[in-house]
Amino acid sequence: MNRRLDGPVFLVGCPRSGTTLLQRMLDSHSAVAIAPETHFIRRFWLKRDDFGDLVENRNYHDLVDEVIAMPEFAEMELDREAFRSAAMDSPREYPALFRLLLTTFAQARQATVVGEKTPNHLLYMPTLQEFFPEARFIHLVRDPRAVVNSWRHVPWTTGWVAGDAMVWRRYMAAARRRPPTGRDRLLTVHYEELAQSPEQTLDEVCRFIGVAYEEQIRNFHEDAPRGVNLAREPWKTNVTRPVDPSRMEKWREELTSAMISDIEAVTWREMKRLGYRPDGSPLRLFFGALPLWAEQAARSVRRKLKRSTS
Repeated sequence: MNRRLDGPVFLVGCPRSGTTLLQRMLDSHSAVAIAPETHFIRRFWLKRDDFGDLVENRNYHDLVDEVIAMPEFAEMELDREAFRSAAMDSPREYPALFRLLLTTFAQARQATVVGEKTPNHLLYMPTLQEFFPEARFIHLVRDPRAVVNSWRHVPWTTGWVAGDAMVWRRYMAAARRRPPTGRDRLLTVHYEELAQSPEQTLDEVCRFIGVAYEEQIRNFHEDAPRGVNLAREPWKTNVTRPVDPSRMEKWREELTSAMISDIEAVTWREMKRLGYRPDGSPLRLFFGALPLWAEQAARSVRRKLKRSTS
């Protein structure tokens, strides 16, 4: 039997780790609604000094207008004026406004469990737990070699294989060092397990968020994607098709041996902690990492010099 949770469920992870796939799966559940990427912390909370004191009408109205102007707000299919009116009656606080957004979305979908999928909210789990003490988090983890290979085809790549690997490493370190506190607040799901054993993995996910498993969440691809705008984010096309486990190690065909060595040299410690096996030996990876960190430092210096002279 489904039970209502007091707080939202946040799907988080390094981008291209399967968060959109799990969003599509869970969003097809009859009792669950998973909102698209609001980036609420980065877009609004981290810019709170720019918005100013929300007690001031102009500042609060500007914040609400910015929330409504998000492309994801339209994709959530919410009524702008109804939300604006409800926001005016809500406490003028960031957590309250975020809660209102998710609650309104749940009501529009007639869902008893509501969630949100912003991958980089992984970096802000403690903040989100302050917003929502009852929140739960599902962390999607994927082999960094597959993630970095995928990043070569998206707009936010650093343009450097080792640089993209460093981003993955930073995300994994953040999840390890600053997890949410409390029992049963975090579930780690490996993309590979979701692809190879979807029923077993999804059953565990459903139990974690407090709903009964439904067969249609495995057949998510049969329905039109909700909350995923493929015209705006074409790199998400794969979530309109069934999961293909044979593509999990596509990176072995598309990455050169030098690229694989660079990725492993940067990420091998986190890889081993998470159960991924590097191809290279520890000694080789250690010495391979030294020039990469030196290159990163040099790139950082060049960026600072460019900013100072522009």
